Amino acid sequence: MRCVANFEITSSVSVVTDDLVLTIKDPNGSFEARIKNIPRSEYTTPFLLSLHLYFEALSLKEANDVADDLLANCLNMLAFTTGSSFRKHRIRQIVDAEPAQGAMRDVHLWSEVIEHDDPQPFLQPEHAGSIERLLEFDVPPAIRRALRWYRLGIHAGSPDDQFAYFWFALEIVAEFQKPTAKVHDKCPHCQSALYCEKCEKHPEHRPYAKQAIRALMMAADAKCDEATVDLLDKTRNSLMHGATLREIESALPDPHESVVDILGKILFKALVRQFPKEVVNGAYMGLPSTYLHYKVNAYGHLRTVVPLDQEGHFDLEFKGFKMTMVPPGPPQSALPSHIRMTLEQYDRLRKLSYSPGDHQEMVKRIRVQEHDGYVYALVLATDMARIRKALEKKEEGIWQDLFREILDPVGPKEI
Repeated sequence: MRCVANFEITSSVSVVTDDLVLTIKDPNGSFEARIKNIPRSEYTTPFLLSLHLYFEALSLKEANDVADDLLANCLNMLAFTTGSSFRKHRIRQIVDAEPAQGAMRDVHLWSEVIEHDDPQPFLQPEHAGSIERLLEFDVPPAIRRALRWYRLGIHAGSPDDQFAYFWFALEIVAEFQKPTAKVHDKCPHCQSALYCEKCEKHPEHRPYAKQAIRALMMAADAKCDEATVDLLDKTRNSLMHGATLREIESALPDPHESVVDILGKILFKALVRQFPKEVVNGAYMGLPSTYLHYKVNAYGHLRTVVPLDQEGHFDLEFKGFKMTMVPPGPPQSALPSHIRMTLEQYDRLRKLSYSPGDHQEMVKRIRVQEHDGYVYALVLATDMARIRKALEKKEEGIWQDLFREILDPVGPKEI
């Protein structure tokens, strides 16, 4: 079926005039792209290009994956021919572009992504003390370079880039601590030591880079076995020869991006081993549950009328529908607070969530759990700051009086 996708693209270049539409037609007929500027009125929003992509897909359900692949091809050529940056910002819609059988069309509509997620409240004085302790060790230049690639890998937005950066760090560490003891050449089939009949010896040599990396991984992580090493090595070879994780996903664990976490955790343990035990012991350090960066998005499937512009192309800027995601509350940077209340106090708090006023949304955000005859509540940091400020100013009101009753006698109760 014929489809059209509406993408927004972050780019360092723009079309020379705002009313000009650039058209790129694939000679093989796989896509047609129409590119134009999205003018902005203020500098606080990023400049974006609008890119409408016409293509064929088996169904509207599968169109998103097809569109992403074709978009990557189009952006690659744009970057190649201009030497400028082009990156997908978001997808807005995919529309059924088949010849009309009526006025209504199927549309997949995506919500706007929450651009800046809340951080994980994690940094504590213990971290500062641990860093000072680690800095007492004179880190060799090679390990500093490895630490840099580890940092870049954590920050990289693409799983492919993360894996490559982590591998760079692992190679540096492996070369730095490569043992001087010679090892045997091994049979590629059974892995037994090869034997030279003429010399009547097992040939020996210093470990190759691949062997040093294998030894490092298995020494750093007791759970790392031959199968894990082979998986990571084959993944590295595929990426370095131009493949992507998505292209080799059939050979990877499910989900295929999890190979990044496997490598990242082994690398972390290998880096820790480069510091003296007396320095590392007692250090306050953290290891994420995942190195991957996920974005939550939502989309809906609807049938509606999609207008056409003067040239007969779809006007994908139609304002009839807008999908949004509502965040759970105002932006947060600090940990939430726990408070304890009686069942009677909670009943009054619950009723406040239905009474009109500027407190209503704040009260609805409070999450509660009953235990041993009390109700324990989780209050967002910004809401707790507002509550405490109201109490300090001796504000009068129903919700202020309730929180004064809950907090003033002994302060917040920790679970």
